[in-house]
Amino acid sequence: MLKYFFLGLFIKIITGLDDTITHIPILASLTKRKTGRTAFATGIFIAIITGIILSIFLAKGIKKISYSKYISAGLIFLLAILIYFDVIIHKPRKKAEEKIQKISAKRLTTILGIGFAAGIATVLDDVIAFAPLFLKNNTNNIAAITGILTAAILEILMLLYASKKIIKLKNKEKIASIGLAILGVLTLIGVV
Repeated sequence: MLKYFFLGLFIKIITGLDDTITHIPILASLTKRKTGRTAFATGIFIAIITGIILSIFLAKGIKKISYSKYISAGLIFLLAILIYFDVIIHKPRKKAEEKIQKISAKRLTTILGIGFAAGIATVLDDVIAFAPLFLKNNTNNIAAITGILTAAILEILMLLYASKKIIKLKNKEKIASIGLAILGVLTLIGVV
């Protein structure tokens, strides 16, 4: 059970690094007040919970297929390659950012909705990475969800309080790709 908590924490940290960097300019363009930033972060958190739910359904679908371990590992390796070659991180997200930045941010519910939209746009690739955590029993699922949500809270706190330092990190895509490749290997050998 503790293993799945730490796996959930590790996977969300690895997959969340690029998400946080994508959210920083959107947040900066929307609001400078703490209440607005909190509303945006709440929207992101709701999107992450939605991503976890989608991952559970994806895992249930994968479980029904023979060789689910290999399918999960293959999807994770594919995701690592796509992130490494910048196919799914910046190119589609820039279009989403442009649309999101055009929206007026006069009310907190609007900012929360924008946070949710930005969160969904960036959490969809995480769904694939989370799915192997939910191929086992329900006790492990709870531990994995707790790990993912703990990392999500850390990610949001970093977004709110350390965004200037995060944006300066180099090789973010390589770090995420290596982390996903490690997850793929762990899935193949049965650790996850």
